[in-house]
Amino acid sequence: MKKKVAILHAQVPFVTGGAELMVHALKNNLTERGFEAEIIQLPFKWYPENSLYDSMLAWRLLDLSESNGQKIDLVIGTKFPSYGAIHDNKVIWMIQQYRQVYDLYDSKYGLINDSNGENIRKKVLHFDNVTVKEAKSIYTISKNVSNRLKRYNGIESEPLYQPPPMYGRYKSGNVGDYICSVGRLDKLKRNDLLIKSLAYCDKNVKLKIAGKGPEMDNLIALAKKLRVQDRVDFLGFVPDNDLLDLYANSRAVYFAPVDEDYGYITLEAFLSEKPVITCKDSGGVLEFVEDGHNGFVTEPSEELLANAIDRIWADKTKCSDMGRCGYEIVKDINWDNVIKKLTCSL
Repeated sequence: MKKKVAILHAQVPFVTGGAELMVHALKNNLTERGFEAEIIQLPFKWYPENSLYDSMLAWRLLDLSESNGQKIDLVIGTKFPSYGAIHDNKVIWMIQQYRQVYDLYDSKYGLINDSNGENIRKKVLHFDNVTVKEAKSIYTISKNVSNRLKRYNGIESEPLYQPPPMYGRYKSGNVGDYICSVGRLDKLKRNDLLIKSLAYCDKNVKLKIAGKGPEMDNLIALAKKLRVQDRVDFLGFVPDNDLLDLYANSRAVYFAPVDEDYGYITLEAFLSEKPVITCKDSGGVLEFVEDGHNGFVTEPSEELLANAIDRIWADKTKCSDMGRCGYEIVKDINWDNVIKKLTCSL
């Protein structure tokens, strides 16, 4: 009989990003290797305060010992607070904690540092300290996440990298005439920084920005304000086949989020043999991008970013060499290792 594996995931309804792609890829790869896998998902809401507490409690109250009279052999917790579920064979592959009470606390992206914010912070910290330690094995998606878990919770974990969703389909094309940026358009992804850099770049530099999100209108308005709208192409949602071509025929890929935990974009760029332009505070991206070797790493400044873009623009041969160096770093990341680690307790 096939072993039953439940993948636990918390999702904001109608919002799909890298975490959701990862969870579905995990299910598919478990299934391909002979497991009976299912995603168990609860909606996540962090506001008002009681909704956050309700989400934590909901996962603690779930009975995941069996389903329809058949034992669930393994549960894999992913995002906060899904890893809070109780099971005698729980493994955690941590995508992210509730970062607003950790490294983003007291920043413009985090909670307000007042008595109420501190109360929420203490409760989430306690939840994580208790529930994560219940797991038989603790993995994370990157060194960045492991370092945070150690720093704030004192918990050791092992980074476990996974390939991007279209693994095996990425290709290298021409050294194109545009810088591409891919992903959800929100403030943390910093596409505004990229657009602002155009004012300092070679006038021939063009941008193609793929994705949708709450910052779309603001970014379009910014491009118009800076009078660079003719050099920025907002593509919206891009189907998979077109996305592969977008990567393959770009000059380079911009991916400079604020302290990203992992980010498929880096791997997708390198598997397409394209260099990556990022920033020194971009987190997990820096586990792969080495300044001057397979991309450029700058301070989050539009002038310095523009300088990096111009250096890539000026030398196609160097650009190609950097892209191939990136490919060598990520080519051996595969699902076989991920599944072997996550299911070793069965």
